[in-house]
Amino acid sequence: MLVRPALLTLIAACCALAQDPNVSITWIGQSCFNVAIPGVTTVVTDPPVASVGYTLPPLNADVVTITHNHTDHNNSAGIGGKFTLVDGRPVTARQEVTAAGLKFVMIPGFHDNSNGAVRGPNTMMVWTQGGIKFAHLGDLGQDQLTAAQLADLAGVDVLFIAAGGFFTVTPERAAGYVNELKPRVAILMHYKTALGGPAQLAGLPASAAPFSPLRYKPATVVVNRATLPASTEVWAMQPVSDAAVANAASFEAGAPVAPGSVVSIFGKFTASQTVGAATYPLPRKLGETEVLIDGKAAPLYYASPGQVNFQLPAARAVGQGLAEVRVGGQPAGRAPVTVLANAAGIFGAVNQDGRVNSASAAARRGEVLHIFATGLGAASPAVEDGAAAPSQPLANGIVMPNVFLGGRQLAPLFNGLAPGLAGVWQIDVLIPADASTGPEIPLVVEHGTTSNTVTIAVVPAAQ
Repeated sequence: MLVRPALLTLIAACCALAQDPNVSITWIGQSCFNVAIPGVTTVVTDPPVASVGYTLPPLNADVVTITHNHTDHNNSAGIGGKFTLVDGRPVTARQEVTAAGLKFVMIPGFHDNSNGAVRGPNTMMVWTQGGIKFAHLGDLGQDQLTAAQLADLAGVDVLFIAAGGFFTVTPERAAGYVNELKPRVAILMHYKTALGGPAQLAGLPASAAPFSPLRYKPATVVVNRATLPASTEVWAMQPVSDAAVANAASFEAGAPVAPGSVVSIFGKFTASQTVGAATYPLPRKLGETEVLIDGKAAPLYYASPGQVNFQLPAARAVGQGLAEVRVGGQPAGRAPVTVLANAAGIFGAVNQDGRVNSASAAARRGEVLHIFATGLGAASPAVEDGAAAPSQPLANGIVMPNVFLGGRQLAPLFNGLAPGLAGVWQIDVLIPADASTGPEIPLVVEHGTTSNTVTIAVVPAAQ
């Protein structure tokens, strides 16, 4: 009678052992990725020299791959460990090699659309790690892939593809390859960022414009074959840096922010004091801590050794900028920041009676809900950076966002900067008389991008 339970336990244990492992993908910058199953195998692709703008962190690899002989791809000397070099530079015919127990297929191709006459050869790399089929296309310049190349790339799960153009295929053609190959994830690379890359390369958001659906991601993402998206997603990752920027409402790592919004930068700013701004207009320095955006000091809300909150200048153009924390005039950390015209994040909501919405303080059907957010773009009249928004006249949003409560779209009664605050938006909506009720009704704002989801407690109207 004990055989069956014991057998079930054994089967469960075997299934657990057979599960595919997690694989960590870190974008170092340019075309360099650190693809690792911690404690098992680490593959580093196309390491660049420092003059490109990306400083290689200390990396120990089991395998280093090089697709072609340009200095932004061939710095194997910068990688530590007793690695095997999978070298595509001399490859002129398809080759299979085994390194660190992984099979690599080297697929010869070209850096241009003239059979290599302009920029030389380019070898694409394919390997399987943790049950995931990876393909790194290097600096692919061919406008068409051959039947043999397509055969080796069939069934790819994660595709690394250049999106900056000029030296490679255009972003539009790269998007075409993604549509043809249908990977589960396509990760963009070889585009200009605030940290590095040749000036001729396109940067965000232009380099990512032809791709859909686009997801912004932090420098490191952990994937598993079982949890890869069912249909293709395109990821724009942040390159590795010693700090990280996030919308101060959503804290979504890697996500874009908008001009005029409240932003957090996280890092190790050990010499910083913990201090908050006491008055408006917001100061450009708290204690000895300041944040420079493209070299200019930004208004600060809060500073500490691990987090600084600031307002992104309203005049900051769409694209990639550089946020740098300085303490006592000395650099303490820097991070690229991707700026879109609108990038909403929700802090929370306040009920009509002035209470912060929660399960114990629910909003009622038929009442007004005040949503507080950031990153909703431009307002009129414009408000100076760091200044509190006025109440007379109100600073109204120029474009009305879409608000969804429980999946139902609601028309805003008011959309503008919250009076008395800097960089904070207020959106007022009327909760319908037949709205869904419960302690956790999802609320999102769509305005160019989709905000984080917060939950709202709603109860029936008072009798």
